[in-house]
Amino acid sequence: MSDTSTSLIRRRDFLKTVGAGAAAAATVAPTRARAQQPKRGGVLKHMGLEPPSFDIHGNISYQTQLISSFVHRTLFKFVNGPKHSPSDFTLVPDLALKAEVSKDGRMYTIALRPGVRWEKKPPVNGRELVAADVKYSLERARKKSGYASLLGQLEAVEVVDKQTVRVHLQDAFAPFVHNLAEPWNGILPKEIEDKYGDFKAAETLVGCGPFVLERYEPGVKAVFARNPDYFQKGLPYLDKLEWLFVKDRSTQLSLFRAGQVDIPFYDGRIPRADVASFKKSNPTYPVVHWDWLAVRSLAMRTDKPPYNDVRVRRALSLAIDRKKWVKEYLDGHGYEDHGPVPTPMREWKLPPKELGDGAKWLEYNPALAKKLLAEAGHPNGFKARCAHWPGYGPEYVEDLELLTFYLKQIGVELSIVNEEYGKYISGTFLGKFDETTWGPSSIFTEVDGYLYNSYRTGQPNNRSHVSDTQLDVMLDAQRRYVAKSSRKKAIDDIQRYVADQVYYVFTPYPKNVSSWTPWVKNYQPKNSFDRGAQLEVVWVEK
Repeated sequence: MSDTSTSLIRRRDFLKTVGAGAAAAATVAPTRARAQQPKRGGVLKHMGLEPPSFDIHGNISYQTQLISSFVHRTLFKFVNGPKHSPSDFTLVPDLALKAEVSKDGRMYTIALRPGVRWEKKPPVNGRELVAADVKYSLERARKKSGYASLLGQLEAVEVVDKQTVRVHLQDAFAPFVHNLAEPWNGILPKEIEDKYGDFKAAETLVGCGPFVLERYEPGVKAVFARNPDYFQKGLPYLDKLEWLFVKDRSTQLSLFRAGQVDIPFYDGRIPRADVASFKKSNPTYPVVHWDWLAVRSLAMRTDKPPYNDVRVRRALSLAIDRKKWVKEYLDGHGYEDHGPVPTPMREWKLPPKELGDGAKWLEYNPALAKKLLAEAGHPNGFKARCAHWPGYGPEYVEDLELLTFYLKQIGVELSIVNEEYGKYISGTFLGKFDETTWGPSSIFTEVDGYLYNSYRTGQPNNRSHVSDTQLDVMLDAQRRYVAKSSRKKAIDDIQRYVADQVYYVFTPYPKNVSSWTPWVKNYQPKNSFDRGAQLEVVWVEK
């Protein structure tokens, strides 16, 4: 018996997870159909964001992942719809039917869904999606993506036959199948790169997903139409989807209040300051609070003074009154300790009382902060430049102002440097700054993304330039554990270690408040950038 077939028995629980998800996916649509009678047709007008490029491997922009997911599909995806919470990451098959893992956890055999076809346009002309497409896409992601580390140590991708691909890893990597569901792991046709040289331009957005790109108007909108040959029969319900590039938040909300758009932001968010008035002006619209997975932090050049001194880093954290921040500035709708593992990841999150010595650096103690600064040679504090992108919105700017206020109370003055998005996402967001930067993380649906990416030596998302041999060993080890109990213990230890070292200063995080028009049905906010999977089950009913 081969390793693979042996593992099919011994790893029955793993396969049941994917299989159970598949069964769930098969039953959700009919149940929903009987309960709410999906209606085909209509146009959904959705506030969106214009991507800097359409290449899902060429940059790590979430705007690119959002818009590409309408057209590009992944091997697996997460469940969607109102029956599932925003952070329900149960996997169901997408372009793949199943994945089998070898006994040593280093080889995955993936069976593809037969009969999936690319769009009927040059250069793919409706040909069938095959294993060679998966090999090409995974190898391209390994070479070009800023998230390549989230594929583990990818050794080789083997085409077994037309609809079977085998992935070889240098070491076991527990999150491998899970990460295949992220939009940056969409499957691409090689012919596009052969013809255009890359995937940057809109005309390269050719795929096999629920929608096809009908029209792109730079600076205005992208219009998608239902893919008549989509392999998920009966989906999507919408005829068209208009992804509108309106940047100004007040304009977005005005259009939404007037019913001229159906969803007011890329994730349905409305500004916290406008919630009360919005409920009065639009009382029939649903308004929901929900947990968001991104974290906000002050990243520091820990490879340089003064941030290479742990006393300085601890002082910055002690300056923040997190309880008051949540109670008074977030009206109680937020979390005091939201990083590095986001609070909604409850199966992994370690509460402050279990952080050991690191817990005390989350307390509000400006007197101790000043004492630590003095011991580190900064009795009068210091000044620091802090780069960020204000385009995340006024709430992010207000939170940075609040952080600046708290740090000033211990003598640390942040000089805010506003950057344009292109410079920020390709430079500062990847650690290319001189002193500090503040802003949100990307969102990851697997806990490894928040730990390995942020702390492992040499990773592009290691914005604080952490280089800690002991921590590297811990980060590598948690990836190898297949047994969840063993991995949980390793991740608990990592959280205790980094809480004490304070390589990042995490600020409180608010719950999101989202809304959509009452005639949008089967919509649910989702902690994922896979808008294609989210909106393929949505319909409009006016």
